[in-house]
Amino acid sequence: MSSTAKSVACTRAEPNTPGPRAGFSLLEMMVALAVAGILFSVALPGYQHAVVKVARAAARAALLEVTARQEQYFINNKVYAPDLGSLGLPAAYFIDKQGDTVGEQRASYRISLELVEGRYSGVRAVPLNRQAVDSACMTFSLSRLGVRAVSGTFSGNPLECW
Repeated sequence: MSSTAKSVACTRAEPNTPGPRAGFSLLEMMVALAVAGILFSVALPGYQHAVVKVARAAARAALLEVTARQEQYFINNKVYAPDLGSLGLPAAYFIDKQGDTVGEQRASYRISLELVEGRYSGVRAVPLNRQAVDSACMTFSLSRLGVRAVSGTFSGNPLECW
């Protein structure tokens, strides 16, 4: 094989000549983007629903923690705590979807005590920010007697949320 034939075989084909080309065509790229878009549109709602459920779990855990602290306070003082500060929690108690204490702007839920005539009757988690779109299980509440309730679509069947 001559050196001229060898050098021609190793070079890329010119744009207007037949033969193999490197890269993707515009049509191939558009098909790939369309497939990626379809996959994204199918996966996104499932991801958003999972994030909402994770935040619900954090709210339930926070309610159980506050209730446990209230019971310990009652054992020690023979009376329930009148506020969250007495339980060693922030007076304005906001949690994110991981259950960490955060500011109101990043919070998924606001945790507060339910007081009737100044006496403790339970604890409540009110959704905030992005979590407020959860119409199925909006506000969680847990009475001092252990009764679990929610507002929203599942208010008639709170166990769907708990």
